[in-house]
Amino acid sequence: MSYGPSKCRCLVVRTGEMQLRRWFASLSLKGSIVLGTVLGILMPVLAVGPVLAVDGYQREIDARITSLLQQYCNLLAQSLSTPLWHVDVPAAESFVHSVMSNPDVIRIRVEDAALGQFMLVQKPVPSGGVLMQEIRPVLRDGATIGRVSVEMSTVHVREQFLGKLGTAGIALLMQVVISFGLLFLLFEHRLMRPLRQLLSDAKRLSSGELTKPVTVIRQDEMGALAQGLDTMRGNLNEQISQVHELNATLEQRVNERTQSLKEANRELVDAMAALKSAHDEIQRSERLAALGALVAGVAHELNTPIGTCVTVASTLEHLSETFESASKTGITRSDLATFVESTRHASDLLMRNLNVAVELIGGFKQVAVDRTRAQRREFQLDNVVAETVLTLSPSFKRGKHEIQVDIPRGVVMTSYPGQLGQVLTNLINNAVVHGFENRDHGVIRITARLLSPDSIELVVEDNGAGIPEMNLRRIFDPFFTTRLGQGGSGLGLNIVYNLIHSVLSGSVEVQSNVGSGTRFVLILPRVAEDNLA
Repeated sequence: MSYGPSKCRCLVVRTGEMQLRRWFASLSLKGSIVLGTVLGILMPVLAVGPVLAVDGYQREIDARITSLLQQYCNLLAQSLSTPLWHVDVPAAESFVHSVMSNPDVIRIRVEDAALGQFMLVQKPVPSGGVLMQEIRPVLRDGATIGRVSVEMSTVHVREQFLGKLGTAGIALLMQVVISFGLLFLLFEHRLMRPLRQLLSDAKRLSSGELTKPVTVIRQDEMGALAQGLDTMRGNLNEQISQVHELNATLEQRVNERTQSLKEANRELVDAMAALKSAHDEIQRSERLAALGALVAGVAHELNTPIGTCVTVASTLEHLSETFESASKTGITRSDLATFVESTRHASDLLMRNLNVAVELIGGFKQVAVDRTRAQRREFQLDNVVAETVLTLSPSFKRGKHEIQVDIPRGVVMTSYPGQLGQVLTNLINNAVVHGFENRDHGVIRITARLLSPDSIELVVEDNGAGIPEMNLRRIFDPFFTTRLGQGGSGLGLNIVYNLIHSVLSGSVEVQSNVGSGTRFVLILPRVAEDNLA
């Protein structure tokens, strides 16, 4: 069986794409961030730089050659009218030599309509560059008595432009290197280093090593998460010590009270009750020990926004490759403007999703501490919802899901926009992960209305699979998830519940039927209490 040339090319392209995808999948988180940052900085420079250079060179040619060539021709055509009519060569030479003083002028030819060539002044033609010529008729009393032609070379303009271009390229290269270095240091010291330490401590706690405290590298969101993990470690260690003491006391009591046969039954009942209590304590300790292993999954949850950043960087790379391919066949200014706008949009998404990662870290610490730091301020509700949906838009581009927003304008709130945005993010992600599982198309609607001058009803609903009735009462419990072992941590809706009640001073209600979707109804005050003061 043989394949034609077109099919062979398709097979080669598909094989290359599969190998490239496997290579991207094998990259570590740090490698993906570094690659995305390098491509995001270099590709726009490499794509837009040549276009700007060609445009600048053309403007330089227009300013120093084309316009001067026209001026010289017009000047000589007017000045040589009288010398050419009177056959005054010295007078004509004075005009011609004044123009030839320009090093870019190579040749000036003056012709008489009756006698032929009147004057020819030229210089050696320099190698390289392009000769540009302009011809004008010489008029006297409206009649053509001759013509003048001027030729100029672009070699000096090109040499000077290349010098300027080299200087600009060196400056741009230094800017790119410094920018990449600063971004790399920022990622390494503010995110990757604390994250590696946190993962190491989480693995140690999950293995049962509870004596050494959790290391706090920085006093920021990662530090607060580490402090919360250390608090959990101390509580877990204390509970295990109490269970050990209770077991030792129980054995001692059983040994002492079994000496008397008359009291054996009563003591045995007491011992069994104490043993059951100890058993419950052991089970609780085991759940707390399992929580230590689950904290490693907390760090895994951070891959969602950071993975989105890698996706945006890949999209930016694709846009750059498309633009580069288009530039080989010719581009328009509208194509260039579209590419620049797309690049700005991708950079905006990149920064927004990095901010989401920071907010997600702040959200995870809700499990370990009672409340988080936040800024209470006045904001427009539709703006906060639009910004939240915008940060999530890259994750919806690969699928067929969509978000519909119907928020009236002019709804002003004095509350915590960061926490409200986190609530919306968790509800949307919960709908995508659980409601739209194994579904090709899903719709999420976000609506709001004023219940009174002081309160707002915010509704987030989807047309997904719905929630079974037996799970409705447990969905806000910490660590309750139907995707245990599949990437679900069970923290999302618990954080939603805590933020709405403790920070936003509101309430939340869930309505759902299997097969007809889920509806979360949030009742929020327009002016929240200063709960985080």
